[in-house]
Amino acid sequence: MAHASSLPPLPIEKSDIKQIEVTAEEDVGVDKSAYRVRESEVSPAQKRMEAKIIRKVDWRLIPILGVLYSISGIDRVNLSNARVAGMNEDLHFNIGDRYSIALLVFFVTYFLFELPTTLVLRPIGPRLLLPSLAVSWGLVMLGMGFAKDWRVIVVCRMLIGIFEAGFLPCCMYLLSCWYQRYEVQTRMAYWYLINLFVSAFGNILAYALIKLDGTYGIEGWRWIFIIEGAFTVGFALISYPMILGFPDQVLATGKSSTFTQQELEVVLDRVERDRGDAKPDKVTLPKVLHHMRNWHLWVYGFMFMGCSAPIYVFAYFIQTIIKTMYTDTAIVFLLCAPPYLFSIIWTVGCAWLSDKHKMRMPYMVANAGLTFTGILITAYSANTGARYFGIFLGVSGCNANLPCIIAFQSNNLRGNCRRSVGTGIQLLFASIGGIYASTTFMQREAPAYRSGVWAACGTQFLLIILIIVMTMDFRRKNRRADEQGVIIQEDRVFRHTF
Repeated sequence: MAHASSLPPLPIEKSDIKQIEVTAEEDVGVDKSAYRVRESEVSPAQKRMEAKIIRKVDWRLIPILGVLYSISGIDRVNLSNARVAGMNEDLHFNIGDRYSIALLVFFVTYFLFELPTTLVLRPIGPRLLLPSLAVSWGLVMLGMGFAKDWRVIVVCRMLIGIFEAGFLPCCMYLLSCWYQRYEVQTRMAYWYLINLFVSAFGNILAYALIKLDGTYGIEGWRWIFIIEGAFTVGFALISYPMILGFPDQVLATGKSSTFTQQELEVVLDRVERDRGDAKPDKVTLPKVLHHMRNWHLWVYGFMFMGCSAPIYVFAYFIQTIIKTMYTDTAIVFLLCAPPYLFSIIWTVGCAWLSDKHKMRMPYMVANAGLTFTGILITAYSANTGARYFGIFLGVSGCNANLPCIIAFQSNNLRGNCRRSVGTGIQLLFASIGGIYASTTFMQREAPAYRSGVWAACGTQFLLIILIIVMTMDFRRKNRRADEQGVIIQEDRVFRHTF
């Protein structure tokens, strides 16, 4: 099967040049879209064969990345479990803003190293880079179990921020290279639901580990770090041979025991006819700097901050919130699970409908509204049942928006370099969302956290405004492409989706 990307370049007539408008977001390149097979031209038999291959990709790619990311999620937020279990008193985190500092420093290093890690994913390769990062943060996590001073925890959190920084954007970038645009969100939702499922029971696991208190003379909160860190290291080592590389790299090396050459060519051909960038362009510093000047990429980032801030709010403070309703520690940990389990159903449902209807904007707006409503009910209702219901709404809305916003960005960017820079910038703002959450929920305002509540609500207003701005701009660009022949991102066929 021949690749569309390997066909001879399309000659550009002088009359065509007048129709090409090069904007700040576009590179000067040769348009090959006229040679691409359209989706409507693919036979039913071909589609059935492709669907079988994609299911194979699903099973081979998503579970291992999902488990690794869910482990990183547990390692990132288990500080809150350790705090409730006794670390607060043993290491004197109950003095001043020490706990907020420990939360904050993670996101500082996370912010600094996220984009550089994403840019080295393709040169190093996912199979080597991703397990290495997991082993590194797992070892640091294990070491936190032996800390004797609160400052050691702060330093360890900085190191974990370095190693976890690029893991999420690298996973998203890798997933986007295997699927077409309207398959991405459902796959990201499947990947993310593994994280939500593990998060739901992560608190229960932490409670079980606390019961080891006194074993070998080690406090229960230390066992959380020791056992979860050791598990991270072990699973990361096992995962090395299971992780797939980029489809074009796997095809070029011929070292895949999972896919035949024909299957890999089918994967690349599907990507090529969908957005015309199956053949990666080389990542260079001038191109990176050029793409970083594209204002759309930074808007994607602020949109992601809008969903990541409330995600971190619930991740770090759900135990504190529930503890204002119930005083029994066991009940607190058990009640942390149901909201995350319900959010799995909501997240997958939104993703399936979004891909089916080929629309992102309505679902992003609806989830922002759901998050806003949930936060206010939890903060201001006097009824315990209503407050707990508000947690369900808030957790479901912000978590469902994560794969939706990532897919929205992924759908609207072409080219290896542009998407790697865009993914790095977008997920860079995850750390800003974490900083925002950890600094606006101030210890002196516990347990009401009024400033933090309205700060989190403000992110949902910002998210909705940015969604409207991007949608209006994309409609304008698509209309110019249809009516004036303006080429979007070096491709005559490519249109923005919303």
